[in-house]
Amino acid sequence: MIRFAPFNLMNPKYEFQHKFHVIFCRNVLIYFDEPTTKRVIDNLVSCLAPGGYLILGHSESGNVKHPGLKPMSRAVYQKL
Repeated sequence: MIRFAPFNLMNPKYEFQHKFHVIFCRNVLIYFDEPTTKRVIDNLVSCLAPGGYLILGHSESGNVKHPGLKPMSRAVYQKL
């Protein structure tokens, strides 16, 4: 089941009813400074189910260093 809805990544906390199996956040983080990018990634990881995937754009994938994520390929990360 897929649900599309607008959402503001700048919200201080992400509150969803369920954890996500896949989150696509492509070519958005390149517009944020480093502290904001880190906060957004922390929040996205908290919304992922264990084993879920975070998919970023190729140009922003080099900046991701999160202890809860395992790199699977250049822009694909899996939650531990």
